[in-house]
Amino acid sequence: MKIHNMIPLESETEWKDALKGIRHSFYHTRESFYAMHLTTGYRTYLYCFEHDGVRIVCPVAERDFGGYTDIVTPYGFSGFTGNVDFSEFQNYWKEFVTEKKYVCGYISLNPALTNSNYYSRQNAFKSTNLFYIDLKLSLTELFENLDSNRKKIIKNFRKYEAGFIYDRSILTKFFTDNYYDFLKRINASQAHYFSKETLEYICSLENIYMVGAGTAGNPEAVYLFAHTESEGLCLFNVALPEGRQYASLLLWSGLKFFRSKKIPLMNLGGGIKEDDSVALSKERFGAYKLPFYNLKQIYDSDVYEKLCTQKGLKASDKSGYFPVYRKS
Repeated sequence: MKIHNMIPLESETEWKDALKGIRHSFYHTRESFYAMHLTTGYRTYLYCFEHDGVRIVCPVAERDFGGYTDIVTPYGFSGFTGNVDFSEFQNYWKEFVTEKKYVCGYISLNPALTNSNYYSRQNAFKSTNLFYIDLKLSLTELFENLDSNRKKIIKNFRKYEAGFIYDRSILTKFFTDNYYDFLKRINASQAHYFSKETLEYICSLENIYMVGAGTAGNPEAVYLFAHTESEGLCLFNVALPEGRQYASLLLWSGLKFFRSKKIPLMNLGGGIKEDDSVALSKERFGAYKLPFYNLKQIYDSDVYEKLCTQKGLKASDKSGYFPVYRKS
């Protein structure tokens, strides 16, 4: 058996088997990365390490630059996750990336699922916080954790729930028709501008829960939730200006859906910046926060420095955009 294995997107069964017995997010699944591949076109794999009963996985995408290759975790919160503690993995990972001749790697870590002994802390840089809700709590406890304004809204949940929209075809059309205008309205970064093929594929998946709300059966807001056995995830929300009033109600619908599936954790995502208005709104929903780290690893320092120098940039700066040589 290989110690290191790169499972391609085409090997759907092998990808799923590698995730068995390991706590993982939707962002670790083959479905998630196929969706991102439809936008980026990157060569995407599930890296799988197996040795003496230890199994550690991490989705990676290969990107070419100036005749060299670096790696990145595609959109979302995935990173290293495994079945046991194994601090020696860092040495095996170094062996692997050296053998593959990668220049560097940018790896986002899901703080609720990763194991800190799989990587060196000196390469971990905090960008913001992610917010989680413990779904093992009762609905009464979850309600009591809401701030006063959210409580007022959720008190009327049953009244609004009767008019929620679940028809996938209606919600998918609303979502894809309004997605890009919504991004412009909220000044979202380019990283969120996925192709229509990506959006439609995600809407077709079995492990996606879609719910919408509006007037007279016409959607004004929609939420997309993704899930695995380990984690429920707030994936996307799109709303017309008049549909913003439904945000908390639709979020509560997702929370109830995950609890019905006995999923222990709900990932609300994070803010654009630490403690911004988006982050505070999630905290007011009764969520607790965990620091969101990204690994900035340099594997071939000579090549990395050469690529940075060619663009007139300092290779020593890892505090901001990484890899520096990809900075526009």
